[in-house]
Amino acid sequence: MAATFSSAIRAETEVDLSPEENRKRQTAFDAQLAAKKLSAAEYEKTQLAAKFRAWLATAPAAAPQGPWEALHVVSVESSAGTKFELQPDASILSGGTAPPQEVITIIAESFRPGTKALRIEALTHDSLPQRGPGRAGNGNFVLGDLQVRFAANNGSGGDDTLEAYPTKLTAARATHQQNTDSLSVAASIDSDPVSGWAVDAGGIGKDQAAVFDLESSAKFTGSARWTITMFMNHPNPQHTLGRFRLSVSDQAQPMPEVGSSGPDAKVLHALEVLRKSSDESSDDWKTGLAWFATSDAEMSSLRQAVRDLEKQGPGLQMAKVMVTSEGLPHMSHHADDRGFPHFYPETHLLNRGDVHQKLEVVSAGFLQVLAPAGVELSHWQVTPPEGWTRTSFRRANLANWMTDSKQGGGSLAARVMVNRLWQHHFGRGLVSTPNDFGVSGERPSHPELLDWLASDLIEHGWTLKRLHKQIMLSQTYMQSGAYDESRAVLDRENILFWRRTPQRLEAEAIRDSMLAVSGRLDLTQFGPGTLDQNMTRRSIYFFIKRSQLIPMMMLYDWPEHLVSIGQRPVTTIAPQALMFMNSPQGRDYATAFATRLPQDAPEQTVREAWRLAFGRTPSDAESAASVQFLQQQPDPDQAIVNLCQAILSMNEFVYLE
Repeated sequence: MAATFSSAIRAETEVDLSPEENRKRQTAFDAQLAAKKLSAAEYEKTQLAAKFRAWLATAPAAAPQGPWEALHVVSVESSAGTKFELQPDASILSGGTAPPQEVITIIAESFRPGTKALRIEALTHDSLPQRGPGRAGNGNFVLGDLQVRFAANNGSGGDDTLEAYPTKLTAARATHQQNTDSLSVAASIDSDPVSGWAVDAGGIGKDQAAVFDLESSAKFTGSARWTITMFMNHPNPQHTLGRFRLSVSDQAQPMPEVGSSGPDAKVLHALEVLRKSSDESSDDWKTGLAWFATSDAEMSSLRQAVRDLEKQGPGLQMAKVMVTSEGLPHMSHHADDRGFPHFYPETHLLNRGDVHQKLEVVSAGFLQVLAPAGVELSHWQVTPPEGWTRTSFRRANLANWMTDSKQGGGSLAARVMVNRLWQHHFGRGLVSTPNDFGVSGERPSHPELLDWLASDLIEHGWTLKRLHKQIMLSQTYMQSGAYDESRAVLDRENILFWRRTPQRLEAEAIRDSMLAVSGRLDLTQFGPGTLDQNMTRRSIYFFIKRSQLIPMMMLYDWPEHLVSIGQRPVTTIAPQALMFMNSPQGRDYATAFATRLPQDAPEQTVREAWRLAFGRTPSDAESAASVQFLQQQPDPDQAIVNLCQAILSMNEFVYLE
């Protein structure tokens, strides 16, 4: 059976626990986003086009070109699957988690003939570590190798038919380089694929640029298609570029400098064509209008509103929960980076239980003693949906077998479950060894009742809430706890349940009851736990750390959490009473409890205190004693607090009778 869980690991995932509310949030968000997109589209279609026509009619002739022409990026891909976002200034921003190594390939266009140099600008951004320009933890990168291919498009065919040729790079210069050896800009075009341009030692958090000279100028008459491949495979992980921009120059040996030369090459070409003839059905019109939109304040505002809303999201309320599953990112634990896997993909039969003596790989199976002869494992097998690969469905097969009361282990599972519930309510199960229903365990005290409860659980869909109610409405549960010596002679241990034995609450229930009565209990569900014993959420949200256990929980027999505990021990020791009397938490709960009580009349104070703590009214004797207690306190300001602390310390508060 252990093979069922071979690849199961602990993981965290987000679960929608409020689907109806989240559906409303999503619907409202979709409507709001659609309205903003519609406003932007209508403005672009009507007013923006008119503004662009007026600009073309009045715009001055093209300004003298600078030394650099920003390449028009057609596509950018990463060997590691990095997603890229093209920025308005023609730069490219890397997104997501930085991979250990990657190769980035950019296909781009230029229109300026006679290209003699290529420039790579490594630019900063607030999303990058130390503002970049690299993605390593210190903001650095290493451009290990750079390859350039060039294809001329002289109007003889489409881009897909262009044949690209390697272009050799002969010299390199940079605004800053980490050293003059293996991390210099010249190292990016040497024979070593690992060494390359880096910018630490004074260049982190600043825009940088590197210029590479072409061995021969790129000659063309129409446009040029460039394929630029940047290899970043340095042994130090994540040393890749975070934000960069590519441009070319027709000048010989231009100096490295940082700065955009305005619109990219394709935009400049489109504007030049549209100044002569503004054909609104042409691709040049689309290119020019898209560029003009980035400079129009109203259009930018409308688009920014869409981006802001998309970034804000619908505000779905998801709960992060810990699950045991397969194929999800594992949770970190103390064995990380120590050579131990989070799971072993195969389970072996071990000789004498020795992990170093593996005999054979075993497959998932079930206890044959609980299945009729001739029933195959395929009887409980679940076929995964078509295309499903994340989980093996072995645990689903086990669940089917465990709940099959006819041919699997369902009848035994039901008996074990109802016995645990009975033990929870009475302090002792119908089988007093809840972890052992085998030959070495105790025999049931009421076998017919155990079978009937198990059958009832199965027949009603394994619903535990219904079974809880059934037990608590029974005559056995509601009988008196009064002692009868004549019956005790026959059954000293109350094995036959002839009386209701007083039962103390568990440690968690005691603490949660104190918080509830004080009005401080935080009922927020799910989310991370804590080691802070002053936490006001339910005690189930305490972390378990062996070196930092919660003192109050330990006083009331908190169990060992690393082994299976069939039944908690119940001890009575002096520190338990001292906890109620002296602990800061106990006093804080009493103080908060006191604020919930009326302050004007002692009788009303006592009556409300009894109602909140015990769910009943005090007897005349209890009321008189409590009022006298309040009147005898030396400090009137603390009288009610002292009464509340005394009430929380009473046996009735921690025992079910």
